Amino acid sequence: MRIDRIAHQSVVIVGGGFAGAVTALKLLERTEVPLKITIIEPREELGRGVAYSTAEPVHLVNGPSGIFSLYPDDPDHLSRWLVENGPAHGWTPPDEVGSSSPPRYLYGTYVRDELARAAKTARLCSTLRHVKSSATALVATPNRIQITTAAGLVVEADEAVLALGVFQPRLSPTEARLAGHSRFAANPWDAHALDRLVDSSEILLIGSSLSMVDAVASMEARGYRGRYRVVSRRGQFVEGRRTVEAARDFLADGGLPLSARELLSRVKAERRAISAAGADWQGLPLAIRPHILSLWQGASDHERLRFTRHLRAFWDVTAHRSAPESHQIVERVIAEQRLQHGRARILGFSTKKDAITVKLKVGMDVESVSFDGVIDCRGHQLHDWSQISDPFVKHLIATGEVRAHSTGYGIDATPAGDLINEDGLVHRNLSAIGHPLRGVAWESSSITEQRAQAIALADRILAKFTPVRVA
Repeated sequence: MRIDRIAHQSVVIVGGGFAGAVTALKLLERTEVPLKITIIEPREELGRGVAYSTAEPVHLVNGPSGIFSLYPDDPDHLSRWLVENGPAHGWTPPDEVGSSSPPRYLYGTYVRDELARAAKTARLCSTLRHVKSSATALVATPNRIQITTAAGLVVEADEAVLALGVFQPRLSPTEARLAGHSRFAANPWDAHALDRLVDSSEILLIGSSLSMVDAVASMEARGYRGRYRVVSRRGQFVEGRRTVEAARDFLADGGLPLSARELLSRVKAERRAISAAGADWQGLPLAIRPHILSLWQGASDHERLRFTRHLRAFWDVTAHRSAPESHQIVERVIAEQRLQHGRARILGFSTKKDAITVKLKVGMDVESVSFDGVIDCRGHQLHDWSQISDPFVKHLIATGEVRAHSTGYGIDATPAGDLINEDGLVHRNLSAIGHPLRGVAWESSSITEQRAQAIALADRILAKFTPVRVA
């Protein structure tokens, strides 16, 4: 038997954050043909994106390192890497490294270095190229994809993958009044903006989930000793992660619920049972998580939107808990009576030179409170592609190469991630991974989900490139 070698096959990946980098990694390690891979990413380093570009050591990975190996068949790979490489990057691994949460910059270094290793040792003379620019236009045909960059380069490939990550919402007209104010941090990871707030007496934090934890940790690391007021529309407040076993697989009893109401009823009943048994409720989301994809894809759009309107806030603070080390900082600040949190709606802002007055509706009351610092901690959560101002996204929608998902979250695709154009036709060579697929697979923002998507996507692409075997 001989194998007819074919010319290099080509893949272009738009976006070089975690999702794009891991897709390239899986292509390189699994290919049976020579590959030419191009990643279009304006950042200097691949693998970091928004989440892992922060340089602050108090910003931690949201989960134990034991579940975030890039290689599911070698779950201890990350733990070994941290032991071997952590000290050189300023982090001393604890004894139980598998249950620890390393700094996000260090996890980004892990992804970057593993991709570089895969490129250096690539089989069959496969190559990886990093184009440091942004994509601006895409033209798709059944056989080739052409992508134009802001630098004027045209990249042509057999297959294209959109790994675009998430986008920051525009400031509302009310919030836009704060734009450029020296006491306002529109981004909780903007180190320079946070530096300007160290001398504040009281800071308003808008949002009460993981980004809020990052903001508090960052301010405390800078020596801030003032007060915080945390407000959110529903008054939820993130908790710290505890090491617990998953609760029993209660959703396997009698089939999966088909409505948000039924799901809520069964979850509440199981939580009461857990409480009565004296067990830890944090085992509950671990029991739900394996069913999320089936629950989401088995639901109608009506039920999906009911979930996002009524239950999403509860799910987010239940499933996405903060790293224990980070939450200890929040708990200390609360114990010092320096942090107050609760439900409130922001009605408006007025500004002076060194102060921002916020009109808050708390219950039935309206109050005006003056702060000398405001941090927007809602995170990068704009998933409606019709509202995204990025030129490449606007181009994709305007040309009809993609269409918005019917839920308003991300873009439409098959369950496997093959994109669907405005005429309802499935692209043969244009796929997506991660955040753009939020409407297709709700938890597609997580590391474990994106890792699984990258493996499946690499296998689908490589199946098209399999060499012809001749007897």
